[in-house]
Amino acid sequence: MNSSVGPSVDLPAGDASTDASPAPPLMADGSRTMRSALRRPVATGETGAPKSLGQAVRIVLRMIWDDLTGALHYYYLVKLAGARIVPRPVRFVMYRLAGVRLQQSKIAPGLFIGGPPSNLTIGHNTSINVDCFFDCLAKVTLGRNVMVGMGAMIVTSDHEVGPDGTAQHQVIGRDVVIGDGVWLGARSTVLPGVTIGEGTIISAGAVVTRDCRPRAIYAGVPARLAGHLGGADRPGESAGTTSA
Repeated sequence: MNSSVGPSVDLPAGDASTDASPAPPLMADGSRTMRSALRRPVATGETGAPKSLGQAVRIVLRMIWDDLTGALHYYYLVKLAGARIVPRPVRFVMYRLAGVRLQQSKIAPGLFIGGPPSNLTIGHNTSINVDCFFDCLAKVTLGRNVMVGMGAMIVTSDHEVGPDGTAQHQVIGRDVVIGDGVWLGARSTVLPGVTIGEGTIISAGAVVTRDCRPRAIYAGVPARLAGHLGGADRPGESAGTTSA
């Protein structure tokens, strides 16, 4: 009695049942499929251009990094250094450690510093009241003996206007310079690119959109020349005019 299960069959060389050579092409095909998937557009960027999966992942990771570093910056400079419980000498040291170019000054609690701290320069004997806002995307320079009222705002962020007359999304910075002995009234606002001359007074609530001459008084929205310190008043001139 034959004990074999069935007739024996000789398999030809290279038969799929014994040859493992097809595996690498399959792996290669999978790798190509993965690369193709990473390059396939899945979103659009700010300009409307399509973004692949790989590009989208890199953008998301960069956004997460920017948000985390921004949060650390905010909590150190604003919530910690600007806290009311922090004594002024300690606040001075913390600002210096963060990169603020700071001489001996008086800085009250609540100061918001946005942008690189190294863009902010504060001269000797300058006093900054509570809850001020300094946007330091570009350089902000306060001279010596400057007085900044509560809630004052200095802005350096700006947007160009395109050929079609619409504001562009790209943010640019314009330096602001506050001369020695200037007094910025409470809730006053200094806009990008402005230079305020020495000894000038900016009225409370004024919005300064153009350069201001030294030793003068400016008030209103937009700020206009309201008078000269130590001289006759000449109201009605726009901020930045140089007529005698």
